[in-house]
Amino acid sequence: MIKIEYGQTGPYVDQGRENRKGVDLAVVSRADLRWYYFLSDLTFTIGEAELSPPWSWTPVFDFLWSMKGALEHLERGEQTTIGFTENAELISFHPKGEEVRVSCTYAMAEAVCERVDLRNAWLIFREAVLTQLSNEHPKLAANPVLAELRL
Repeated sequence: MIKIEYGQTGPYVDQGRENRKGVDLAVVSRADLRWYYFLSDLTFTIGEAELSPPWSWTPVFDFLWSMKGALEHLERGEQTTIGFTENAELISFHPKGEEVRVSCTYAMAEAVCERVDLRNAWLIFREAVLTQLSNEHPKLAANPVLAELRL
């Protein structure tokens, strides 16, 4: 079983632009959404393997876009990694047929899962994030860059 979840850890007024007061989220750029808003504590487990970053303040939209890109590489049978905006740590994905070996630089954990299961877990996570944040911030739902995540 693959679990990808997040918990909001902000706002950290002194960290980037996480303070959203007065910001029109309907027009915030893709880059700003990726790197400066909606900081989170991520949970990422595959079976018993704990791949969750051990730090807070991970921008949830950056993780969503990074995972989307990683999945595109995996569908082509390519190895790939995703990084984090706040440090040099990586999650590595190594495809072998329909399976993917997943490991990270910040933990000894390693797991193997089906590529389709990883994609489905990401889709569920994406919908949960977009639904929750759009409900909490109606202007965010109108931001056209979010459509990129649904392609």
